[in-house]
Amino acid sequence: MVGFFPTPYPNELLYSTLARFHIRSGNISPKATIEELFGSRSVTTVVDLPANIDSLISNLPIGSAYTAENLIMENTLYPFYSAFLPPERAKSILQSMKGNSGGSIHNRIGVMASTIAENRYIRMCKECATESLKKYGEVYWVRSHQIPGIIICSKHKTLLYNSKVLVHHFNKNEFVPATVDNCNLTEEHKTSKNIEDAIESEFIPNYIQVVDNVDKLLNNRYSNKPPEWFFSQYIERLKLMGLANINGSVKQKELREQFLEFYGENLLTIVQSSITNNESCWLSMMVRKPRKTVHPIRHLLMIQFLGIMLEDLWNEENEYLPFGKSPFPCLNAGADHYLQPVITEVSIRYDSKIKRPVGTFSCSCGFVYARKGPDSSEDDRYKVGRVKEFGEVWKSKLKELFQMNLSMREIARRLKVDVNTVKKYGQNLGETEVELGYKRKDNLINKDSFRNEWLDLQKRYPEKSKTELRKVNSGLYTWLYRNDREWLNSNSPKKKQITMVNNRVDWDKRDVETHESVKGIVEEILNSPNKPERVTISRVGKKVDKLSLLEKHLFKLPQTNEYLLQHIESVRDFQIRRIKWAIKECQREGYDVQWWRVSRVAGIRGEWIEELEVEFERISSIIS
Repeated sequence: MVGFFPTPYPNELLYSTLARFHIRSGNISPKATIEELFGSRSVTTVVDLPANIDSLISNLPIGSAYTAENLIMENTLYPFYSAFLPPERAKSILQSMKGNSGGSIHNRIGVMASTIAENRYIRMCKECATESLKKYGEVYWVRSHQIPGIIICSKHKTLLYNSKVLVHHFNKNEFVPATVDNCNLTEEHKTSKNIEDAIESEFIPNYIQVVDNVDKLLNNRYSNKPPEWFFSQYIERLKLMGLANINGSVKQKELREQFLEFYGENLLTIVQSSITNNESCWLSMMVRKPRKTVHPIRHLLMIQFLGIMLEDLWNEENEYLPFGKSPFPCLNAGADHYLQPVITEVSIRYDSKIKRPVGTFSCSCGFVYARKGPDSSEDDRYKVGRVKEFGEVWKSKLKELFQMNLSMREIARRLKVDVNTVKKYGQNLGETEVELGYKRKDNLINKDSFRNEWLDLQKRYPEKSKTELRKVNSGLYTWLYRNDREWLNSNSPKKKQITMVNNRVDWDKRDVETHESVKGIVEEILNSPNKPERVTISRVGKKVDKLSLLEKHLFKLPQTNEYLLQHIESVRDFQIRRIKWAIKECQREGYDVQWWRVSRVAGIRGEWIEELEVEFERISSIIS
């Protein structure tokens, strides 16, 4: 049992507190400190997700108020990494941190499988360190600075820097405290141009909210939810943004474009969350049914993009309501409850042709109407797109208005419909203006006058077809159709013969034309003095404005296909061409041709750095 234990500073890592204990204990051997704190010499020091916390608590001074769970929640990165885990797994990892099963924690929490790499060095904020030194007389390791993908201090909004202390120290049993020396407080910090550009870019305000949300995850206890909960929340919000249809199918291309526009490619690269067109891209995977653990920083990037408040993500379930909440108003002008919110039955489907949701609203009075969504204002709730069923209540009102001897126009006005609708449904009632208008007062029918009128109509409109003439005088046509159909058919314009046009594609001709266009673009790309672009089918297709043709019908264009196969570039070929261009640029600017400068100008990074350095040496020797 130890005789004392340092009080953790605000937002201090437990690792840092134990390192300060080591200094104050006077122990020369790190293992002696380990044994004093944990009762065992085999405990390994871990910066982010330490274990054996129960053993530590049992060795604290008598009367200590600390608990294992409090230290884990307030002084480790567990709240951040566990926030988006299923409840069972989060609880299991918490128990492992309390106990002595720390060997598999990073694997089970998803850190090992993530493409976001752990920080190599413990990170610090110069402003925070200076304030700590002034207030406490010493510096310490701040836990919110150690989140991979976070490059800004949430308190001062300044860049974080690497200290001299490795996250995975060569001595696995040693706690290394923060000092003025290993925090580089007296040195001038240098940053890469990419990071400087990202900090000064227009996208940084969106990213700062992500940084602030990291602090919220660390300092608040959110109840764990299953992965399906977050997936559902994201999909519902994407529907509201028009980036997913009513069925939950995400418009991947539009999503990637808007996500890049929101954060900027440079910033996403720096936080190890670049977006690609690959189906296995992390952004695409997040909006498919959850099968893998996603790094919390990417959840936070998605949340900020979707405009979801962090607190609401756990407490309020998003629901896509393109027409608002029920009940909905009945738009049956023939019913006593007209415009009153009485409809609770609505079915919503996605129309792939118009790419919009369509709602069908059914009232108990029999009136059924449909309209397109989503609603953009409250007034949209009172608009009818199409009436599917008028119902018996509406028809009864129509009959009542006919018995009042009102005009067609007045009936249509009262029922909020078109005059033609009144005619159509009035015919079924037996007494419509269509029929009455063509009856003589003495109820004697003059068939010849109707025939002459139909013939005169054709003389006035010689170019119109039978159907078009019907629209000009529907009443006349209706009477003749019902009472003199044989004569009507014999004395109407004949059906026009439709001449079929051969629209078959001449693929040989198209192949020649496309080949010439493609060839010109490829030569333009390869000979351009500007920064190189990779020759790919998609890039060439976009430049010649024939992307769909090349993607879907290239097999029908053998000449074009053969040319593209000879000239499209692999990633390696493209990187080598970029190196050659960068060498020429350095020579043109008068710089020494050195690998670090060439790789920076060419934009070579990641796994290609070492492999292409050999290629650079070969090219340089040939040029020199």
